[in-house]
Amino acid sequence: MSAFVNYVADDGRASPINLAVVRVLLGMYVIWRVLSLEWAAYGEWPNFHVDETIGFLHQDLFFALLPYQQWVVAALLVLFVVGYRTRWTGGLASLLLMHMLSVKATIYLAGTVESLFVCSYLILMFALFAEDDRLSIDALRRSRDRSLEELNAVLTDRTDRVYRMRALKWGLLAVAIIYVGSAWGKALNGPLEIWLSGAELQRDVLFYGELTGIDRAAGVPIVENELLAWVGFVGTALVQVSLLVAAVIGLSVTLPILGIIGFHVSVILTLGLYFIDMILVLSLFAAWDLAYRRLAADADDEATVVYDDRCHACARALVPFAHLDGTDSVRFVPRSDAPAELADRDAALILSDDGETAEGYEAFRRLIGQFRLLAPITWVMGVSPLRGVGTRAYDRVVSDRRRYRSDAPEPGGS
Repeated sequence: MSAFVNYVADDGRASPINLAVVRVLLGMYVIWRVLSLEWAAYGEWPNFHVDETIGFLHQDLFFALLPYQQWVVAALLVLFVVGYRTRWTGGLASLLLMHMLSVKATIYLAGTVESLFVCSYLILMFALFAEDDRLSIDALRRSRDRSLEELNAVLTDRTDRVYRMRALKWGLLAVAIIYVGSAWGKALNGPLEIWLSGAELQRDVLFYGELTGIDRAAGVPIVENELLAWVGFVGTALVQVSLLVAAVIGLSVTLPILGIIGFHVSVILTLGLYFIDMILVLSLFAAWDLAYRRLAADADDEATVVYDDRCHACARALVPFAHLDGTDSVRFVPRSDAPAELADRDAALILSDDGETAEGYEAFRRLIGQFRLLAPITWVMGVSPLRGVGTRAYDRVVSDRRRYRSDAPEPGGS
């Protein structure tokens, strides 16, 4: 199986985990980057460095606003990470960040700025296709409007599901086009014969060595060997173009992405820490769901969960676990279809595993523990003080569950 996913060829996956992982990684990374940059200092830079093509953004007011926008964007991204009102929090965060980066770019367009632009595009894609994300607070909120029959169908239907990932599809396409633009830009900024000779790459290595005062051993062979410099230029251009070609014609993107990552590593070794952020951006397209399946519970270790299928709130609470269950290690059984020894119990939730049965809060805790990556949460829920508080909270919620139940009669009732 491929280590990276070609979402352009097929944006459907058997698990929604990739969207959730990318949303969290992307949001947390951009929060760190936004808060680590000294936005207030950019307004003090000399004006003679202004890029006239976007000079209209070089305004004192915009520079004065940057330190405040910084915290607004960070706050919006915190909500984006947990998937709360993603369409608005992600959309506003991406647009504000693009404005901040554009203002900074009027004086200095660094690799970090360009990488953050790419991250902004990805966040915007999440906002545009927010309904695809099934493991978010928004998804839980949307489930309030779903009928009890729909919720029960999600829990009991064990057929193959397909989750669309349009944000990652268009995000991958955008990244691929950007890399083609980078390769094409070298030709446009020619003359081309200088690039093809490798002379420009040799001059870059010498220039950045003098600029930083650091002699990089990896750059010496390129400076001394024109053929190696030519291979470096042509190889880089081919790798950058290959990602778009592979994505569009439906081939695996694993080798192109690994090749581009190798290119970025070579830049770091020969020139310095330029565009290192793009390595993380490219890793977002990894097959996270395949890794998750390896870490998730084995299908042979199946737990049976009996739940009150006439309680809307109960069904809603279990739906995220159905989406997380990528190995079919949990079987949700409506109480109306459960064996008599389980159906006769009054508990809203019963979990049976290897002959052991748990009810109520303990059943909920063990359900979470069925997913290995959530094991730390299970441990915390089992600590004595929290167990007592959790048990009381659970009992309080389910004790009045009859008011959440449908009006359908009990099986066998009049």
